[in-house]
Order: sequence, then structure tokens, then C-alpha cells
Amino acid sequence: MANIRDKSLIFSSLALWACLLPTVARATEPQLPEEMPVHKTSISGLNLALNPEVEAFSDTGVTSSFPTQELISQETTPVADVPEAADVPEAADVPEAADVPETDRLHLADQSTASTPSVSELMDETQHDSVGQVTSVSQLSDVQPDDWAFQAIQSLVERYGCVAGYPDGTFRPSRAMSRREAAALVNACLDNLSNRFATKEDLDALKALQDEFAAELATLRGRVDGLEARVATVEAQQFSTTTKLSVDAVFSAQFGDSGNGAFDNSSDGLTPGANQLADSRASLIGSVYMSFNTSFSGDDLLQTTLFFGNQGQDLFSNAQLGTTQSLPNSAPGFGQGAAETALFSPSQYYFAGLPNQANLYRLAYTFKPIEDLSVTVAPLFYPTDIIDGNSYTSPFTGFSTWFLINNPLITPYVANFLGGAGGGFDWNVNGGPVSVRGAFVAVNGFSATEVGSGDANGGLFGDPYQATVELEYANDIGDDSNFAVRLQYTNADTGNIQQNAVGINAEAKFGQFGIFGRYGYSFADADNQVNATGFAVNPLPFSVGPVDNFEAQTFQAGLGMHDLLIPGSLLAATVGAPFIVSDADFPGTGVGVNDETQFNVEAFYRFPVNDNISITPIFSAIFNPNNSSVEPNLYQGLLRVVFSF
Repeated sequence: MANIRDKSLIFSSLALWACLLPTVARATEPQLPEEMPVHKTSISGLNLALNPEVEAFSDTGVTSSFPTQELISQETTPVADVPEAADVPEAADVPEAADVPETDRLHLADQSTASTPSVSELMDETQHDSVGQVTSVSQLSDVQPDDWAFQAIQSLVERYGCVAGYPDGTFRPSRAMSRREAAALVNACLDNLSNRFATKEDLDALKALQDEFAAELATLRGRVDGLEARVATVEAQQFSTTTKLSVDAVFSAQFGDSGNGAFDNSSDGLTPGANQLADSRASLIGSVYMSFNTSFSGDDLLQTTLFFGNQGQDLFSNAQLGTTQSLPNSAPGFGQGAAETALFSPSQYYFAGLPNQANLYRLAYTFKPIEDLSVTVAPLFYPTDIIDGNSYTSPFTGFSTWFLINNPLITPYVANFLGGAGGGFDWNVNGGPVSVRGAFVAVNGFSATEVGSGDANGGLFGDPYQATVELEYANDIGDDSNFAVRLQYTNADTGNIQQNAVGINAEAKFGQFGIFGRYGYSFADADNQVNATGFAVNPLPFSVGPVDNFEAQTFQAGLGMHDLLIPGSLLAATVGAPFIVSDADFPGTGVGVNDETQFNVEAFYRFPVNDNISITPIFSAIFNPNNSSVEPNLYQGLLRVVFSF
């Protein structure tokens, strides 16, 4: 139907031009012999707003009447004995194309297809100079919307691209046209029609291809029908239209030992080297994190994460590094209100000790009130969900122990281990290289009554809590090279120890090679307090007595190499000291008490098996544990396999 409609429009336009032809030559139209029957053609569906007789005016003012009813007939009479061209009287005073001034020649629109030789000859006679393409009837100054032929002219110009008007930007609708111009116009319009619609040859070729590949087309139709049925089934049975489930399952195998077997793993933290670790054994550690990620608008995220494990232990967990009288570490206990309060990072394996029943690990909602700003509110989340990130130190893809994953002074262990209620924000300024982040976590924010004693009173704004801001600048420095620098400040009150800590977290990648590191400096105050059990608050292992103001430092530095042997792999090594303090700030120091600095060393090689599985062999060593020269060194080998789906 579209082809018929388009052809009707073009023939309507051509009929208009045909009506104007008889008097164009300013001469009498040649007459057929009286005995010759006239060839009448039926033009069905021709709906032109024509008068019964259309008058065409020549340049000399001669008028000729052309009855339209002779065009519109219900029958076709054959033509017989048509006289040869030589027998037809020549028109008198018909000006040749060469005699017509350039400004009086009708220009056709540029055509993308070559014209037939005879038509090209005609066009050469009527058009010698190039004319700017007219694409809208509004560009023709003498064609008005109220003209009775406006729609026909508009179709010729805009829809079919047949006419470009005269060089002076006019159409001259009242001027007669020569037969040469009419022939060129008709040919141009037919060329455009043939370009727009398939020919019979095209349709025949298409049918032949259909017949040749009928079997393949039937197979494809069957597959499409099958896919539609499967999609309908999935949509009907899907868990949720707004929620996606993501799972990280971690299998770990470990074996570790101490240098000479003598190690203080007691909970009192009083006598270095006085107790004996039991004989080491290999162990398997399993942990699973299941996250239900829900989005209601596309720009928000409700994250509900459950976690559980097999309560597996590693050697470092059993050593209970960082334990003191007032700040015990009751590893492997988990859950709100547990006694994991050590300020001195215990350096245990990140996935050790997970309970064997499902627990809520994270419940947080993040949304964007404005562009580039994400805001998080959470009954339970962790400060490192927002701040202190580093691409080399993720627990699932990087290092394995708590100290080497995050800065223990910027993110105190009690807040980062237990998590808490609070919120945060991440503002990427104008989508550029600068980001500002903040996080607030109250470990006992769930409590409606006082918890603990002294300043450790719990609640949404009580001890233990931490508030951190971070300023990041991250940018590219060339092909496959980039860097990021993060400046940090933390105000925290954990276990009756108040801190104001500053830190820096940096990383850079240069092709395959990378460097990274952290540093923290804390101005702390224990205020000579005594906790609920009657012990003076003291964060240094084996140190006894009240502590007032003290300063602490921590650092970590490392190197990495990407895509070593296997694409997507990472080889990395790091060294760091979790807790550097001065003897002058702590009472009771001596042999085995803060007489050395603890150093943690770790190296791993992570390689992907596929997009969902990675394998990471890890070696870890702790020298001078608990800042003591008496404590033996600890060594641990671990194989971590992560399944992500």
C-alpha cells in the first residue's frame, strides 16, 4: 500500500505538470488526424484539486484549454495508425534550450543515480551550471502554503527530491515548461522511485534466497520460539525483578608454625614467651558471603549481606596477637558485644573464625540525592565499605591478614571487625579526579541503654565509634598507567582510648608494575582510665599500668606485577609495622616488652581460572610478634580459592 500511495502522489504531481504542457511552446499544438482514435488512459485514484479546465499561460500570453475529463476516463481505446514523427507538424516558434536564458531554466535536484543517455542529453541542454540543493519547499520564495498546488510541489521537492527550482530561488508556478524539462523531471522522479522501492528483479532474488535457505530459516524460527518460552519461564519464576544475588565463597587451606614453639597465647597478655602453642596442624577454613543487591530506581542500592563459615582457625588467630589485659581479643568470637577490642591489630586471617550459622553481615542503603554524590545509611556496615580502599589489598583478591588489608589507626580494628550503625557519603566532584568521602560507625549503635563503663558507654554516639573523612585524587598518567592518593583523618573512641589520626593511602600502576602503601599517625589519649574489669586501659601487649597521652605510627609498603605468566594475574609482596610506639609513653617496659618492632611480611600470586574462580597461594611471616624480642617468629602458608557468582 505504501508503494501505491507514493506512486499516486508522484503521478498526481506529474499530472499537474502535464496539464501545463500544451501551450509551453507558444504555438498551436499539433492536431491528430480526425479519423485517428484518441488514446485515453484511465488514471484511477487521481485526486487533484483541479478546475474542469486548467489554463496554461505561455510567456506570450497565449492561452490553451486542456480538458481534464479527457485524462480521467473509465476505458482505454487502442491507438491505430499513429503518424510518424515526420508527419506531425512541427510547432512554430518553440525556443530551443540554448535560446532560453540560464535564469529561466528549471533546475532538477541532484540525483544519486545516473540518467539514461537521452535524458542526460536533455538535462545538458537545460542545465549547465551547478545549483545548490533545495531540500524544503520553504526555500522557494514564490510558493505559498495557500497555493492550490502547494502539496504537489512540496512532494516533488521534499519527499521525492525531483525539483530544485530556478537559480534565483523561485519555482515560478505560473510559468509554462518545455517538453524537455518535463521529460527530465519525469525521469528524475522515476529514478528516485526506483531507488526507494524494490524492483521485480529484487523481489525475485529475495524469494530465491528464501527458498534456498528455507530449512535454516525454519530452524532459526524454532530457536527464537524456544528462547521466548525460556525467557517467559525465567521471568515467571525469578526471585525478584529488583534484586540480584551475588555470592563469594572462600575455601582456604593453611599450615603454620612458630620459630621455637614458645609463645604467649594466653588471654592475660602478661608474660611474653611463657606459654606453649599446641603442635601445629593443617586446617581448612570455609566462609560464604551472600549479598542480595536491590535497586528500586537504578541509582540506588539496598545491600543485605549474610555470612557464615565453619569456624576454621589459622595459626595467627590462635596466637591472639595484640591481646592485653584491658583490650582482650576473644577470637574467634563474632557478633555484637563480643570482646574484639584490641587496638593493636591482631593480624589474624581475614576469613578465620566465621560462625557456622548465618548472621547479618551488612544492611545498608545507598542512594544519590544529586549527581556524583552517593549517600549511605546503614544499621550495620563497615567504615572500609567507603574509605581506605586500595586495589592491592582486598581480602578476596589481595592480602590475607587484617593489618595488611586496612590501616589499623585510620580504621580501628574493633570498628572495622565488628562494624556498626551509621552512614557515609562518597562525592566524586563533577565526575573528575577528586573525590571526598566520609564514614561514621558506632559499634554499639544498636543499644538503647548504656553499655560498658567510663567513656565506653555505647549507643549511636558513644564509645566505641569512629568518624573518618578522606580526600582522594586519582588520575591516569599514560597508557595503562594511573595513580591515586588518599589523605585521611579519623576521630575515634575505642575501648576508652580516644584518637585523632591522620593517614595517607597511595597506589600507582605503570603498565605491568605497581607500587602501593599506607601510613598512619595517631595522637591518642587513654586518660589513665580503668575499664569495667578493673584493669588500667593500656593498648600495648605485656605493658601494665595506666596510660595517658601517647603517639602511635603504622606503615605498609609493597610492590606488584600484573599479568605475570597468566593474563589477569597479580604477584604482590608487602612489609609493614602495625604499631610503633615509644617506651616513654608506656609503663613497665623492659625485656620482651616493646623492645622490638613487629613486622608483617606477606607475598601472594593470584591467578584466575576463569571469570568466576581465582586461586591464590599466600605466604605470611610475622617477626617480633607483639613488639617483643622474646616472642618467636610466626610463619604461615595458605591457599585461598575464591568462587564468585
